[in-house]
This record gives sequence, C-alpha cells and structure tokens, in this order.
Amino acid sequence: MNRYVVNKVQELGYTLFELVDTHENGSAMITPDFGANLLSYSYKEIPIIVPPNSLQVFIEQTSAHTMYGTPILFPPNRILEGTFTFGGRHYRLPLNEPPHHHLHGEMSHKAWKVVDVGASDEKGAYVSCQFDFAEHPEIMAYFPHPLLFTVRHNVFDGHLKTQLTVENKGGEVAPFALGLHPYFATPPAGEGCYLTVPAAEEWPVTNLAFVKGYPGDTAFCERLSQGIPLDTYPKLGCSLLTLNGDRTCRFDMKEAGYRIAYQIDPKFPFVVLFKPDWTDAFSIEPYTYVTDAFNLPYPPELTGARGIEAQEVIQLSTEIWLEKI
Repeated sequence: MNRYVVNKVQELGYTLFELVDTHENGSAMITPDFGANLLSYSYKEIPIIVPPNSLQVFIEQTSAHTMYGTPILFPPNRILEGTFTFGGRHYRLPLNEPPHHHLHGEMSHKAWKVVDVGASDEKGAYVSCQFDFAEHPEIMAYFPHPLLFTVRHNVFDGHLKTQLTVENKGGEVAPFALGLHPYFATPPAGEGCYLTVPAAEEWPVTNLAFVKGYPGDTAFCERLSQGIPLDTYPKLGCSLLTLNGDRTCRFDMKEAGYRIAYQIDPKFPFVVLFKPDWTDAFSIEPYTYVTDAFNLPYPPELTGARGIEAQEVIQLSTEIWLEKI
C-alpha cells in the first residue's frame, strides 16, 4: 500500500480532496469550491485544524467560509468603510460586513480551479488550486488588477505545508495584502493548553483589530514568549503582533503530551491572535500587513503596506507539525 494517497470525496454535489498519510493516520481535507480552504487536518488521529460541524452548514452559511478550516484572505481583516487610496488610485470595496467595513476579501467564498493533484513517496500527497481575478469581473470592477493566486496544500513526512504564490499579470502595481485564518483545535475554553508566540511587539488595537497607535514591546509579548495559559485569553479577544525569532508558534497540550507547531514565513511579518466563541479553536492569523494598513498614517515599512509590481511574483508558506512533550 502506498504511504500517500489523494482521495476524491463527493459530497452534496461538490468534490473535496483528501490528502492522506496512511502510515501515520494523517488526513487533510481541501474544498476547492469554497476558497481552496484547508477545511480540516488531523495527524495520528489528533485533530489539528477545526472543521465545521457539517459541510451543508459550511456551504449554506456564507459567513461560515471564514469561520472554520483555513480561509485564504485578500485583504485580511477589515478595511474601514471599504475604502483606501494606493498609488494615487482610490479603491472602494463592497461592505460585506455591513454597515461599515469590508472583511477578509471574497476569495474564500468562491470556487478555485484545481490545477495539480498527486501523491508519491518523494512528494507526499498534494493538491494545487488557482484563483484568477481576471476571470471575475465583479472583483475587477473594484480591484482592476489581474492577480493570479495559487495555493498548494501538501502532506509529507508528518508536516502539512501550505504554499501561496501571487503573480501580478497586469501592467500596473497593485495593493498587496494577504493573510490566512487557520482555526487550531484546542481544548474547550483552552483549558490545559499553553500558547507560545515569538512576539517582538504588540500593536494597540480595538476589538475589531483596528490599529490605535504605534507598537511596543509589552508585558504581554514577554508572557507570550514564555507561554500563556490559553484559558486566560478572552473569547472574541484579539491581539495584533509583530513577530521575531524562528517564527514558530506552539500550542502545548501538556496533559495530552503533544504540541502543535506552526511555522510562519518571514514574508508574513504580523499575526493576529483570535479566540472564537462558536467553536473550540484558537486562530493564529499570519498577515503581510497590519489591519487596514493603507489607511494608517504610519510608515509603510512599519505597517507592511506595500504593492505587488507588474509581473512580480510573491511566494509565501506556512507549515504545521506535531511534537512530543
């Protein structure tokens, strides 16, 4: 029997792709029809990424597309009043979090094309999906840049790697703001779990993650570097951090004897911590910029506000694995 297998799963008229490591009871489920979402992941039968209670609920409730699994966000988080200016051009995005904000972009709600699927001992099990803005006139109407997104989810040797590639196929520089929103499986209320994050600075933010001032080296950053009890973090609480060090965050399940490690590409300088109240999970969201950076009066090298040049290609990745304690 081959170690790595890709299964096509038919459910409710949609095709999902299951990436399987048969030797280690590892399984990742991908939903191309809904944002190429890494909807669930488990390893050695330990849940790591939290799925919805049912696929039907996930499909029927648009808000659920960013509430489970690993949504891909462009732009991540909120844009105040849905408007900003970049490169002398004014952008007005739909207020999909009415009445005041644009939230998380639209890619997580739309179908992606499957462009590559495979499994081998050398490469593991993988699926690659693409989303082309040029094929979506409703997006091009307010964001007139033909960006091409490719995501590759890959299960190999006990690790799950997500690789993102963004190519600007147009002739003008475009605003660039990318993020992920993984929901990591944690105990109810976070009891018995400790979170460690290599945080360099903390940004003061509102409860909607809007920035209120310059970042600083806070006592919370110091506690995160040592590990905080997750049950002390408030539900619906959020924190915005600049990372340093090896950029690996960890959830320590001390009583269960394992930890979840999450390594973040340096091209994601920032993370948002978020504790949902609708499921037993905790999010560490890697971002290329701080929330609503194009509207902030701070230097772009501080906030991550930047563009993707014409014909430029940007590649980023994250990686998840389990460790014994």
